[in-house]
Amino acid sequence: MIQPKSDPMELNTNESLSVVETLADDIENVAMEAGEKPFPDNAAVDEAAQTLLELSENDDEAFDEVDEEEKRRRKLLLLLLILLLFLCGFSALFCRYLQQPKPLPDMIIPQAEVHYPPHYLFSFYGMDRPVGVALSPQGDRIYVSETGGERLVRVFDRDGNEIDSIAPPRTRSGERSPVYLATDSDGRLFVTDRLQHAIYMYGSDGSYLDMILMPDLSLSSYVDQHIGGLLLGTTYSYNIFQDNVFYQAVDADEQILPGPRSLINWSPLGIHIDANNTMFVTDVVEDHNRTLEFSVPDEPILVSWQGVDLLKSDFGKSGQGKGEFLFPNAVATDSQGRVYVSDGNNGRISVWGEKREFLFNFGGGPADGALSLPRGIFIDQRDRLFVIDAVGQNVKVYDVSGSEPGFLYAFGDWGIDDGLFNYPNDIVVDESGRLYVIDRENNRVQVWSY
Repeated sequence: MIQPKSDPMELNTNESLSVVETLADDIENVAMEAGEKPFPDNAAVDEAAQTLLELSENDDEAFDEVDEEEKRRRKLLLLLLILLLFLCGFSALFCRYLQQPKPLPDMIIPQAEVHYPPHYLFSFYGMDRPVGVALSPQGDRIYVSETGGERLVRVFDRDGNEIDSIAPPRTRSGERSPVYLATDSDGRLFVTDRLQHAIYMYGSDGSYLDMILMPDLSLSSYVDQHIGGLLLGTTYSYNIFQDNVFYQAVDADEQILPGPRSLINWSPLGIHIDANNTMFVTDVVEDHNRTLEFSVPDEPILVSWQGVDLLKSDFGKSGQGKGEFLFPNAVATDSQGRVYVSDGNNGRISVWGEKREFLFNFGGGPADGALSLPRGIFIDQRDRLFVIDAVGQNVKVYDVSGSEPGFLYAFGDWGIDDGLFNYPNDIVVDESGRLYVIDRENNRVQVWSY
């Protein structure tokens, strides 16, 4: 008895032919034993095999045709299902609109995060060796400090047209040197001055308001302490190269006070005011580098620092180790409350936590994103950190949204043509994605955009 090795429905063509031939041989052997010849010259076997082969080939072709037809049918069904779901969703939104005719909710389309460098737009001129840049809260006024020429803070509109200039009262060009700038939420402008060793405060209209003489003393407070009460509207000025403080009450003659005799040795340089009206200032006095933290009163009518308890804390010290600075320049803060300081002569960025504890440094070494001489820095609303590398002649950009910074790209190179830098020094980014880059030795501000 012949036992098939498997289900005949699962046999392929060759296996089927083999079974037929084996079956024929067995039948022939049985017949020979009985003295008969069942398949003369094996013609019947050959005929049966040929018939089976033709049937098998026809079946394979039929199965292939059925298979392709099934695939086409499934694709059509899937397409119809997608169209049906789309029509159902559109019909539901249309019905809702008929019942409540108001703007429909925005459709959320997932998009991959794409990082790419900005492109150059144009440059504007009219300043002599600029070093610092800041924006008004609305982004319609660009403040630029210059260290050459008249040493003014020049004010431009978004098209690069100069609309104003600012200078401290009772100072000549050789007695002032504005460096970095910052604005608060009410539009007041704060300017550090290397020669005056002070921070000047101006109103949103450019009017002079007050002067921070020391981390815990403003000029208005000094005058108040000496005259026993400061009347509203009183003006005051002081020049570190002169001996006296001048003040004048409304409808009164100008008066003179002796200048401060016990000013501490400090040298404010970088300045930044965050969204919480906290002001950070880098102090580059020799052998005592640090970063200071101040509280800025959130008062739209604030016209002086009289009676304000300025200093909240200070962190860092001079050196090359962890938590130490060598000529710290600019300051920026991210959405997590961390503080970033460009540690200029150490060639790195120093990062501090919400409690002003040192976290880590980055930007040193030979890796991608390594810094040579970091100067101005800025963090935009997407937590991208822009770092001016003055010696590298470019802007390096990092993603600081996570626990560790990630280098994204750099743009710029040395030169005098459009889009090239000659010792860049500071940067600011507005909410529309415009970048203003100080190009010091080319005496211009370059405007870039995403």
